[in-house]
Amino acid sequence: MSHILAVVLDRAHARFFDVGPTATVELPCLRSPATRGGKFHSDRADAPGRGERAYHGRLREEERRHIAGVAARLVALDRDPAWELVLIGPEHLTRALRRVLPRALDGRCIGTAHLDFKRLTPAIVQREARRLQADWTQRLPAATAIRSTS
Repeated sequence: MSHILAVVLDRAHARFFDVGPTATVELPCLRSPATRGGKFHSDRADAPGRGERAYHGRLREEERRHIAGVAARLVALDRDPAWELVLIGPEHLTRALRRVLPRALDGRCIGTAHLDFKRLTPAIVQREARRLQADWTQRLPAATAIRSTS
């Protein structure tokens, strides 16, 4: 069993886990500053509610910066080319992260999952990472057989 680097994402946080053969260790996490201000609608009774575009633009920019920060941390944590990568979080965040990862690191991603960020423990992360690794190794022989026949 090889080492797995598991990343657990939510809107403003990222937790990193080193899932080893016998133990799982949580590495320092990343917290991105997120400014969730008030609603984009005005508090005044007859106001038109301007500012919706700027509100959503700010949220998109915060998400883009957070994903870029997580990708930079993954590149910094990439110690061993034999490590595999698991991404855990909402689907739109894991897809966005895979789009910005370097090709070599994205190629080592063995799967994604969606778990509750607040209730995660190292044991739950280890169980999910090992499940994804088992699924990956079962699909691996079929993928190499398809490539060899083409």
